[in-house]
Amino acid sequence: MDMQTGGFVNCGLFMIGGVGGALVLVAITRLLFKGDVLRDAHGVTGNLLAVTGTLYAVTLGLIVVDAMTRFEQAVDTVQQESNCLLESFHLANRLSEPARSRVQQRCRDYAVAVVEQEWPAMAAGRTSAEARAAMTSITRALDGFEPVSASEQAVFPLLVEQISSLWHHRRERLGTAAFGIPAIEWVALFVGAVATIVFTGLFAVDNSRLHVLLTVMVALMIGLNLYLVSLFGYPFAGDLSVSAATFRHDLAIFDEMLPARPGSAGEPGT
Repeated sequence: MDMQTGGFVNCGLFMIGGVGGALVLVAITRLLFKGDVLRDAHGVTGNLLAVTGTLYAVTLGLIVVDAMTRFEQAVDTVQQESNCLLESFHLANRLSEPARSRVQQRCRDYAVAVVEQEWPAMAAGRTSAEARAAMTSITRALDGFEPVSASEQAVFPLLVEQISSLWHHRRERLGTAAFGIPAIEWVALFVGAVATIVFTGLFAVDNSRLHVLLTVMVALMIGLNLYLVSLFGYPFAGDLSVSAATFRHDLAIFDEMLPARPGSAGEPGT
């Protein structure tokens, strides 16, 4: 996972903006209603705040948990995809030439395309045509191959299974990158935040500093949770993102093993 230093700055700006907006909302509310009117309505206001605050807290909590779960699933998916790629490379080592070098070289080509092309593209919710072509070339590397020895007959179905799983995890990763937090959820979060902040201004508090402190505390808690949603809801973009470290690790292994055997360069990936 990558957490840039700028993420803490963005979090601070997020909090400051939220607190500023909250104070403005409370100030407007206090201008619209006199203190006596607010005191007379304390009973109704308190009951409605309890209902509104509870509903918003439940909604906000569920969305935060969903975003964090989404992030954890993205981490697991990337790890599983990387494991399948590495396992495919190792299983291909049991095949005869030229299938062995062809599969292994194309596994490396795929890792390079994912790290250099697809990872930056996923930050914008896009995919890489180069990575897709490299993935297809891994599958086509086995075209026409017929296992002959007992070892090949045992390894071949395992290799096919790993490549199939590689496709599955790739599609899951790209789906997570393409779809973040739905717009309707953001609308619900911001409307609920505004409603909750407005309610804090509907109480007549004689001490202005105390009122400001209470408003700031509520705004900070809401703002922090909204920032968590934005942070975890987009696993491959933003200040905190899933890194391609596992694929880089695969590449390091591939580069160590491929030059070690004559003729391991294989055919170039397509």
